[in-house]
Amino acid sequence: MERFLSKISADGLMKACRWIDESFFVTASKQRKQEYRPPKEWIIPANPKYYDTEHAFDEKNEIDWKQGIGIKTGDIVFMYVTAPVSAILYKCRVTRTNIPYDYMDDHLTIRSIMKIELLERFKPDRFTFHVLKNEYGIYAVRGPRGVPYSLSEALKRVGDQR
Repeated sequence: MERFLSKISADGLMKACRWIDESFFVTASKQRKQEYRPPKEWIIPANPKYYDTEHAFDEKNEIDWKQGIGIKTGDIVFMYVTAPVSAILYKCRVTRTNIPYDYMDDHLTIRSIMKIELLERFKPDRFTFHVLKNEYGIYAVRGPRGVPYSLSEALKRVGDQR
């Protein structure tokens, strides 16, 4: 085997590795693929009727939050605070996921939570629902959803200006 590998060029070895990776992603289960995907950006809703979202990070830099399906450690979540605020207020990094939790009432069921760490605050008038709808095509934030590329870039630009 060693003799065989010594005759493969670096380019040939890279191609072989890519084929192995591709075969994994073609045959692996959705759950298994999720484990290996790169970090993703999400928008998550936060309802001030159930949690004091505007002051969530006043005391601590890391809080517990309801975990959405597909969110994993290392992902970035942008917290969209629902009416009456109706704007993205926070950028956070997910530091831990799949923490067992059992809560249920008439409006909310939580089976697992995640820990999120505050990275950045946004002004309430910057990424309002009106801006999200008219400039980025986001018409609702009812659950965790991916961040469109154009919005991701705008969120980064605002952060870079600070």
